[in-house]
Amino acid sequence: MMDEFLKDIHTEIFYYWILNQKNRLYRCFQDPDNHQIIILENEDSQGIITFNKYNIIELTVVNKIKHKTEFYLHFQMKNLHHAKHLFEEMVKTIKKISTTPSTKILLCCSGGLTTGYFAEKINEISRLLDLDIEARATRYLDVYEKGLNYDYVLLAPQISYLCANIQKVLKEQKVLKIPPKVFAKYDVLNLIRFISNYNKTNIINKDSDRLLIKRNVELDTMILCLSVYKNSGKVYIDYRIYDKNKKIIYQNEIIKQTIAIEDIYDVLDIVLVNYDKIEKIAISLPGVVDSGKVVSTFVVNANNIDLAKELKRKYQKEFIIANDINAAAIGYYGVQDIYDSFCFLFQPIGLDAGLGTVINGELIQGNFHLAGEVKFLPLELSENKAELNKTPEGINELVYKMIVTISCIIAPEVFVIYSDMVNDVDLIKTKVEQRFNKDVANFTVKIVKVEHLQEYILAGLMILGARDYNKQKL
Repeated sequence: MMDEFLKDIHTEIFYYWILNQKNRLYRCFQDPDNHQIIILENEDSQGIITFNKYNIIELTVVNKIKHKTEFYLHFQMKNLHHAKHLFEEMVKTIKKISTTPSTKILLCCSGGLTTGYFAEKINEISRLLDLDIEARATRYLDVYEKGLNYDYVLLAPQISYLCANIQKVLKEQKVLKIPPKVFAKYDVLNLIRFISNYNKTNIINKDSDRLLIKRNVELDTMILCLSVYKNSGKVYIDYRIYDKNKKIIYQNEIIKQTIAIEDIYDVLDIVLVNYDKIEKIAISLPGVVDSGKVVSTFVVNANNIDLAKELKRKYQKEFIIANDINAAAIGYYGVQDIYDSFCFLFQPIGLDAGLGTVINGELIQGNFHLAGEVKFLPLELSENKAELNKTPEGINELVYKMIVTISCIIAPEVFVIYSDMVNDVDLIKTKVEQRFNKDVANFTVKIVKVEHLQEYILAGLMILGARDYNKQKL
């Protein structure tokens, strides 16, 4: 009771501490319609601090120019130091929005030279006319990695034929061809008009992406599944609760610039307050996961600790910790009933690939759980792997050689690939078959490309959690 009393006191102190903050970056005031909400607002962004029952506090930052949530988290009051730290993270996001140009343009040509001069002209005119526009230039080899941080990617006429391929990878950016006359004259004003007249809507219905479990999964308890991942310069925690009928009864998402183990604690604190009957919790992280211990992950304070043991001690619940791509592999197994043995290959932009292998419905993890760490494969490559990782052409070479190598060892029924950078599965398939047909008559390889990686990961966490829970009951 004393702990709850102190939480009430700390929450009230935190509320008035925020209201008394003086910052030229934003205007701070109570929501006139609901005094449990405090607003931090400027012309670029709106911060919303919501005080809920059970001393649960939500922090949200919305980019008013892009109509996009840039920051979201919720936590239960523990102490003032923790609350102030999270508030400071929120303010940093508001500051970043205010200091970032409202329109960021990346110009691209073969080598980055001619577009470099055009970018300088755009910035010069923008300063002269007081326009909130920033332009940079890059070569084609770097456009996929750098383009993630821009609103528009504009292609010079000599590479305009690549527009459709680049747009497939940079799904959240607007990829446009610079009109030849505009490019020839470095006509900044007409380029700005061209951008202003371009309007594109991109509506994503997350509900339509959900995957249904087709395999027989025995589930006798509620399971909380939590996935940590990076995307477009931010870090996310996606989590959902499955009931005994394998139906999703609650889901939410945390959005931050960085993630620490304390952020996972905050999610667990809030979920378990509202769903105290949850008995099993499954968490996926990037990195090597060996018997609950995580190595080489970007989650602050989570490296080289027995995370499963620490979480069980803290919450008195059963936990299972999984590598994210291993979870995705089991998720793929669960949502289809055609293949029992396959390899699930994830190849991100500019980073090393990961592999999850399922044989006869069972996940293969190997000694030290190193199975699937394909970054250690001694492949013979045409150039440095870091350079190949930057373009679809380079990624195609990497994926082709990984599939050939893995086929020699496992030869699964099918290779499942998740990668925005793989743009020609048929070409890879043909090259693999040509490689083996010299010695193996009528050799064929099946390659399936999938979307919605997080859906496979969360479905896989549910299956892994259910299996582990059922084993413990025996």
